[in-house]
Amino acid sequence: MGYLSDSREVEEDGPVAGSNSELHASYLLRELEFMADFSQLKFDAQGLIPAVVQDWRDGTVLMVAFMNKEALHKTVTTNFVHFWSRSRERLWEKGETSGHKLVLKDFFVDCDGDALLVKAEPIGPTCHTGEKACFFSRIDQPGTRTSEAWGGILERLYQVIQDRKRQPSSDSYTSKLLNGGLDQVLKKVVEEAGEVVLAGKGGKKEEIVNETADLFFHTLVALGYHDVTLQEVYEELATRFGKSGLRKETGS
Repeated sequence: MGYLSDSREVEEDGPVAGSNSELHASYLLRELEFMADFSQLKFDAQGLIPAVVQDWRDGTVLMVAFMNKEALHKTVTTNFVHFWSRSRERLWEKGETSGHKLVLKDFFVDCDGDALLVKAEPIGPTCHTGEKACFFSRIDQPGTRTSEAWGGILERLYQVIQDRKRQPSSDSYTSKLLNGGLDQVLKKVVEEAGEVVLAGKGGKKEEIVNETADLFFHTLVALGYHDVTLQEVYEELATRFGKSGLRKETGS
């Protein structure tokens, strides 16, 4: 049973008492009960196992740290991510001083059982530098900061759109579209949405994929025009996750 996958209870019965985080924690506790002493995990000689932390909303790798059995137990039972500090030789909760905590969303183990993937929702920036994530420098440019390690292809496209907005180019389709004004941008979104409908009606997979890609791109242009970030959209989607989109009918 997946930690986030079991949303049927919420979808069928509507929102239930308690937060989504509390529901997720209860699912995970159930899922980990069979592990008991974490026997399937391979801890090192110091009793530690590396844990990669990922933003569950956009896939950004936030940080890497180490856990022991106590940190695992505290993470699961409190729903806030804990680690073992090798330098301070003590258990610590991420954000215990700064308030920038990590809310547990899901837990995975790798194929060899010697590394963990923690999916979490960050409260504020994860890195002590104030950056969203600890990975913000290219290996060949250690003195510079970049957000290009965060997110995926949608984030990269959005960055290009913002670059074209700040520095227009006569050779750029995106620049011409933005320079055409809001009505031109929105007209393209409507056109591409219509193309997706027609492709869906036609049922040809390649056309559906191509037209959907066009719609995604032009929607990103509309977001960029208004300086609405993908992060804001992800946050809204996160508030809706696990909740039924159906309204219950009330008696007359």
